[in-house]
Amino acid sequence: TGLIEQVQGLDQGITDARQQNAITPAEAQTLRMRAAQISQAAAKTAAADHGRIPAAQYHDLLRRLDDVDQALRIDTGAGFLMGDGADGGHYPNG
Repeated sequence: TGLIEQVQGLDQGITDARQQNAITPAEAQTLRMRAAQISQAAAKTAAADHGRIPAAQYHDLLRRLDDVDQALRIDTGAGFLMGDGADGGHYPNG
């Protein structure tokens, strides 16, 4: 499914960032664990529903995966700031 491809793409991004020394081994491990938890949750949900993931849960899993992807971008310095940057880029401001 698209979710599995997203997880694989994220894992490759983590591998690439690690090989380029853009993230530490500990950061890579943490990101991989978070991605694996999402993948396992997707597999468990799909197994319980004859291979399907209900739309609401699918969107929640994609959101969680996007959070991990954004963490990777921030860790590698490729993330984007929200707002004027006065709060370090955290959203909401403050």
